Amino acid sequence: MTIRRHVLVSLCIAGTLASAARAEDAAATAAAEKTRHTITVVGIGKERGTPDTAELRIAIEQNAPTAEAASQQAAKAATQVVETLRKQVGPEGRVDTAGYQLNPNYRSDPQAPGRHGAEIVSYTAMNMLTVRTPKLDSVGSLIDAAIKAGAARVDSLSFTVADPAPMQTRALRAAGADAAAQATAIADSLKVTLHGVLEASTDSVERPIPQRFATAMMRSEAAMASTPIDPGEVTSEARLRVTYAIE
Repeated sequence: MTIRRHVLVSLCIAGTLASAARAEDAAATAAAEKTRHTITVVGIGKERGTPDTAELRIAIEQNAPTAEAASQQAAKAATQVVETLRKQVGPEGRVDTAGYQLNPNYRSDPQAPGRHGAEIVSYTAMNMLTVRTPKLDSVGSLIDAAIKAGAARVDSLSFTVADPAPMQTRALRAAGADAAAQATAIADSLKVTLHGVLEASTDSVERPIPQRFATAMMRSEAAMASTPIDPGEVTSEARLRVTYAIE
């Protein structure tokens, strides 16, 4: 029994010493990391590309003395506009309902005897449509066709890319190259040497920013002539934060 107790005590002491040694090693490693010299930079990468998709927001409005009449007239006009647009965009495009509103229009006449408060004089029904098409060269004729079919206006027009992933990847690579160039320049100016990347993380990776057009250029008056549209370019930006070890 005495020998067995001595063995158990020895094993406990050995385990305690091993644990203490590991703790000391961990503390030493943490201290070394705290005193390690580093450079942290933020690389920025921008990628430009040609849009391949157009997206429009088109409004159909109808006014009538009653809510039912306004709603029916708007539905009839929307059906005509949708049919026209679907023929224009073909199977590659989409025409979807984006929203619907029915609002009363008021007239306040405090001078009229026997009347108190606002008076409803009519109703406005509005259908909103979202149109997406890869046929960028036909956007002008698409706007003209929508207006002629009964649309009140085009609220927005933007050009973007259907698949943003390739542009975002290229922007990230450019951000990494920019971060490396910044770190090299800083190290050279400080007369120190870079020793690998300790940490890297993305601050942001933006989806391609659509090229947008002012709605004032797309009112119904523009339907009197063919509407020229230039899609321009879209951009994607990435920011990469990188920490390098230096000596």
